[in-house]
Amino acid sequence: MTRMGIRDIVRLSLLCLLASLGQAQAGGLTLRLGGDKWPPFTEAEGKPRDAVNLVESALLRGGLKSEFSIVSWSTVMKQLETGQLDGAVAMWKTPEREAFMLFSRPYLENRLVLVARKGTDVSAASVAALAGKRLAITGGYAYGDEVTAAPNVRILRLENDAECLRAVLDKRADYLLLDELMVRHLFDEYPDKAQKLIVAGTVPVVSRELHLALRKSYPRAREILAEFDQNVDRMVQDGTYNVLLHVPWISRDVDGDGEPEYIASTKSTLSSGGDPGATHGGYPLFNPSPATAPVNHRAPEYVIDGKSYNNWSDAATTLERAGGTIPQGAYKYSTGFVLGTF
Repeated sequence: MTRMGIRDIVRLSLLCLLASLGQAQAGGLTLRLGGDKWPPFTEAEGKPRDAVNLVESALLRGGLKSEFSIVSWSTVMKQLETGQLDGAVAMWKTPEREAFMLFSRPYLENRLVLVARKGTDVSAASVAALAGKRLAITGGYAYGDEVTAAPNVRILRLENDAECLRAVLDKRADYLLLDELMVRHLFDEYPDKAQKLIVAGTVPVVSRELHLALRKSYPRAREILAEFDQNVDRMVQDGTYNVLLHVPWISRDVDGDGEPEYIASTKSTLSSGGDPGATHGGYPLFNPSPATAPVNHRAPEYVIDGKSYNNWSDAATTLERAGGTIPQGAYKYSTGFVLGTF
């Protein structure tokens, strides 16, 4: 073997070593995220999973890949504690979870309303008002004591929201709690069945902010979450957020003046349906508390693809040129709850 041959072998070995190290580092940057079946927020690929799509897109803007696995919520918590998962796509914050998890800023708010069989009174403003009734909830969710410890309310802990809905329709439970966005999807996808079978409250009885959460022990967890927060803000402002959320418009204060703007994107045909300021409005990402509610009452502003418009005429012209029109209030896909089977 020649001297040149030995150098070539050494060089090749070093290159292989560097390549393997690079692969290891790249593999370490693939977040292993988990969640349970919770349409339309978390589901398998190809099914409604808005939260997964939002989180994955925000992470990718920072060059970070992620893998999402669906298991039961109890398994999610166990695998986070043992390190088998790096984080959770959609988690409510509690002191117990903060002991070993770091949380992003909230990227969505879950506003849970009462849902029951048609003809049932759903006007209660709290779970405590349901004394003597049976409430189906998903086991392991952090609803809080105002739900799980409500006096004289019989709690049925089931596998997921779909099972809770089945329990109500089968008369094994009187009520369940569903996110208002999920309720919107149900009534849009199955208008006849939904109108015939169920009724939903209009006032949230529980509100919980939704976060991306990472284990404290995960490398660069704080930096990853900080960049995630920045990317979510950018997605809101450029209209990507409402496209991924599958709503025509969202409403959020993006310019810091205390008044929400209506935000859309020409990237999707979900961007029109009439002036949201005068008709159906925009889906509010966060409901303001009375102390922080807008007081200026200025004329609504519109943000389309990151560009602001002071009046509906100019905003509508932009949408018309992009061909972005759909029937008012329409949504793109099914929630995964097949009401037609009941």
